[in-house]
Amino acid sequence: MASTQQTVLITGCSEGGIGDALCLEFHRRGLRVFATARNLNKIQHLADMGIETIALDVVDSSSIDAAVQTVTKLTGGTLDYLVNNSGIGYQMPLLDVDMETARKLFDVNLWGVLAVSQRFVPLLAACADRGGKPRILNIGSVVSRANVPWQGIYNASKAALSMLNDTLRVELLPFNIGVLHVVTGGIKTKFYANAEGCKLPSDSMYAPVREVMESGVTGKHASSMQDYTAEKYAREVVSNTMSWWPRKNIWLGSSAAITWAGYTLLSATWTDWLIGHRNHQYTTGYRRLSPFNLWVRLSREGFSLSL
Repeated sequence: MASTQQTVLITGCSEGGIGDALCLEFHRRGLRVFATARNLNKIQHLADMGIETIALDVVDSSSIDAAVQTVTKLTGGTLDYLVNNSGIGYQMPLLDVDMETARKLFDVNLWGVLAVSQRFVPLLAACADRGGKPRILNIGSVVSRANVPWQGIYNASKAALSMLNDTLRVELLPFNIGVLHVVTGGIKTKFYANAEGCKLPSDSMYAPVREVMESGVTGKHASSMQDYTAEKYAREVVSNTMSWWPRKNIWLGSSAAITWAGYTLLSATWTDWLIGHRNHQYTTGYRRLSPFNLWVRLSREGFSLSL
């Protein structure tokens, strides 16, 4: 007799992150959780709690196939929920972006999501065939809408993920597989602590303000504004995901609501000014990095830009 216990697989479950919190919340609600990470040592704490762990590198097709085979054997070929959470950040002005690093980021944040979804959809479809309500949950970011400076590649990857999510949602309708998107604001996690800081190249056009850039574009100021705990976030995400009629796009986290309102109701002129001049999402220290203030600083250093 087939088990009635629902199952969920979550990517990117390293300790202290969103994936970790989601694993714990799904587990608390009685689901059979498959926690994944490239390095199993980073999710040993979940294994110690009785949560099943699987090695999975979202940019390695053989790793994805092995994970699918493992889950297929353990569940009889079905899966109720797939949570695409794996992601990496990159903080660098667009003019100084290393293209190889940018491509690797897109491999994880966008193509990895698609690759994992492609491989696990047959298991989700099998769940639907048995009368279940399978869903794919993609963890996105407010920067898919907000043009936050100095992290444009990360922003672009999340914007692309948003469109991939919306298109996949329509394409999977015939198979009764739901696709949900969490537009995530600031959350108290180890994301910024684990992220590399900005190290400008020697020939950067921002060289006159290197000290300001490298000390400010580290996420420390942003993290100081994150009063939204990962546990609270996970509770709300899981409740929506498992509900009878879930919201397709849910905005959660610090500054999520104001970002939605600003980029929905205001023109680009106003949002550019707010984020570029006042930078209301960050502390006063980060405001030194607004494009307007950097322009003033560059001018004072004798730097000029001819168009």
